[in-house]
Amino acid sequence: MHDTGRSRSDLAEAARSATRAVRVTAADDATLDRATALLQQATDLLGSAVHEGPHCQVGFDLEQGFDGALEPHQFFPYSPVIGPLNPVSPPVHLEIRPDKSVRGTMTLGEQYCGPPWNTAHGGVIALVFDELLGVAGIAGAGGGFTGRLIVHYRKPTPVLEPVELRAWIERIEGRKLIVHGEMRHHDVVTAEAEGLFVQVGGALREQAGAPTVGEAR
Repeated sequence: MHDTGRSRSDLAEAARSATRAVRVTAADDATLDRATALLQQATDLLGSAVHEGPHCQVGFDLEQGFDGALEPHQFFPYSPVIGPLNPVSPPVHLEIRPDKSVRGTMTLGEQYCGPPWNTAHGGVIALVFDELLGVAGIAGAGGGFTGRLIVHYRKPTPVLEPVELRAWIERIEGRKLIVHGEMRHHDVVTAEAEGLFVQVGGALREQAGAPTVGEAR
């Protein structure tokens, strides 16, 4: 089953909105208690029927391979970064350009704050980079598993404001893909990342459903 229906998408969006509301609410205890009861009701309702796994980013169908005609969020609907069906994914949207580079935008909410004030948590930035660079690796050379990710934090990356994302493959060394990415706010680079992605063979690649170099379309 690979469900990308509107009902599941709406449910995930409602959960994201609820998460943000929990983070910023200044309601009194009586209101919090009522909201807690309602959320527990929803949890019990959804828990009455669950998928036992495995839980793959592409959904419930592990035999689905990469289709270059799909946008990244369509190929990874359950991604914790770009998945529209994953309630923990931040508002990140990516697109693949004709030159196989990746561009995107994000506007993080308050629940992604780190110290000292309205700036994104460094771990969230690293999470976004892992997906951003990974998608660039898929687009340009079929993708691979993260072997190393180095993040350079240049300036504070804000929340509640749009941030531009971009990534591209710098070079390919056999089964190793070296990918670079950056975040920009008002055309100022706030963070950069360098990633090493390794293509593998055998059962692990078959389970991932990912193509090798030359098979990306």
